[in-house]
Amino acid sequence: MLVTFRVRDEDKRIIDCMLRDLAEVIYLLPNKTLDPKNLERIRVIITGSGLDIPDFVLEKAENLELIQTLSAGVDTLPLDRIPPNVIICSNAGGNSRAVAEHVFAMILSAIKRIIYHHKNMEKGIWERRRYGSMLMGKTLGIIGLGHVGREIAKIGKCFGMRIYGINRSGKTDVDVDFIGTPESLDFVLRESDIIVISVPLNKYTRGLIGAKELNTMKKNTILVNVSRGEVIDQRALFEHLRRNPEFVACLDVWWKYPEKDTKTCLQDFPFHTLPNVIMTPHIAGFAREIREQVIKHAVENVRKYLLGEKISNIVRREDYL
Repeated sequence: MLVTFRVRDEDKRIIDCMLRDLAEVIYLLPNKTLDPKNLERIRVIITGSGLDIPDFVLEKAENLELIQTLSAGVDTLPLDRIPPNVIICSNAGGNSRAVAEHVFAMILSAIKRIIYHHKNMEKGIWERRRYGSMLMGKTLGIIGLGHVGREIAKIGKCFGMRIYGINRSGKTDVDVDFIGTPESLDFVLRESDIIVISVPLNKYTRGLIGAKELNTMKKNTILVNVSRGEVIDQRALFEHLRRNPEFVACLDVWWKYPEKDTKTCLQDFPFHTLPNVIMTPHIAGFAREIREQVIKHAVENVRKYLLGEKISNIVRREDYL
């Protein structure tokens, strides 16, 4: 088995402990070189998000059977260069609780006007009239009731919210007030006070939310995106926010990301100039406590595969290609 992401000592300890009886584990980094004989022996790859897999590995690993990601999303995997016989598994569910907590941190900041009041207080302005609203009794629409969406729904119920969800099957075992398929998208957008986007980015969801969908929402909707930036039309969202000051966007995912070794990045439109935007740098799935859980979740799936047991999160290539 080949590990292509940059591991820490604790990561190695977890991987070696969980797989020592089933596989010889080879770590690509920090050397980035592999004996050609080892390339031929590779059956499994564990990758971060796919970006760390060198081209020569995919070309020479003739006996590759499984690629397991640490990330929940697989939109950065070079799917067109991975042989069709290779099984691909995402790590959906590995960090879903962390993402769900971040979602509610953003929702609460928006609905309670935390950032507005914080900025005022920094200037010595005591403004109590612009108070926030309650979550209790509000309708929370979750577009993508998968691993992350389920955790969001559970927390929402604790706040006394109505939960409207959409997923591919139109079925769920989570306590919701409405569950529908993508055909019910307009209904959920229209009825919800707060909307969370938590779908994977694929050929069906790219550009899912455009001007039409934004105009279907209430004028004072709180829209949270923890999916991928490209699920929402960037220009349409910026213009909608400018025209509707009571509409709030909470964005953790973006259309542009910093170049390697840089820490600055602006989008095509100046979202940072708008008062009705709350922004974080794609950190919803990260927490001090989460790395071990994410790695164990991925490695456990690999272990099941090597034991011939049923594995989870098999990627449907036809959704992407």
